[in-house]
Amino acid sequence: MEKESPGMSMIANGLMIYGNITGNGDMRLAGVVDGEVVLKNGKIIVDPQGALEGNIQVKEIAISGEVKGTIEASSKVSISSSGRIVGDVKTARIDIAEGAYLCGNFEVEDKLGSKSP
Repeated sequence: MEKESPGMSMIANGLMIYGNITGNGDMRLAGVVDGEVVLKNGKIIVDPQGALEGNIQVKEIAISGEVKGTIEASSKVSISSSGRIVGDVKTARIDIAEGAYLCGNFEVEDKLGSKSP
């Protein structure tokens, strides 16, 4: 389970949001979001029962639930064994646990801007 930061916003299990979310804070998702999420300096934690459909721009994302859409994470993408991604991923670092599901392309760039093969 990911460590929660103080002041983290929570979208609880049973809640559904249809629309875009923007801001600078962190977010924990146990419900459903259908829309673009832009938290360029923030972190998203997608719990096992959480689902997000839409493009995502964040600093970091940890996925134990399901994400459908393009992910751009400036720092890191972590996918647990229960995590599912359908879409392309662009990040500086990626951590994929055994059993995780990723359907799409991923591009990893280091801090110097060179692309890893």
